[in-house]
Amino acid sequence: MTANELIDACDIPKSTLYRKLELLSRASLVREQDTINPGGGRTTRYERDFDDVTISMDDEDDLSVAVKRPPRSPDERLEDIWSKMGDEL
Repeated sequence: MTANELIDACDIPKSTLYRKLELLSRASLVREQDTINPGGGRTTRYERDFDDVTISMDDEDDLSVAVKRPPRSPDERLEDIWSKMGDEL
């Protein structure tokens, strides 16, 4: 979904949405996909970047989180690396 679609679906303020998307993106739970519009400009779509999240607690009350991710093609992995490098600059 785009940010505007998410704002409508979640009924939250734009600033709150972008803060949540930033947190989800840093946790690698949301993936951004940019597309160039024919008339100019770009559109960013956000998609879930996991299949399953499991939270468990052992007998000593230690918490663990496991995130199952979809398989990625080599091109997608390279795209992720380039994207993270751009974030560092």
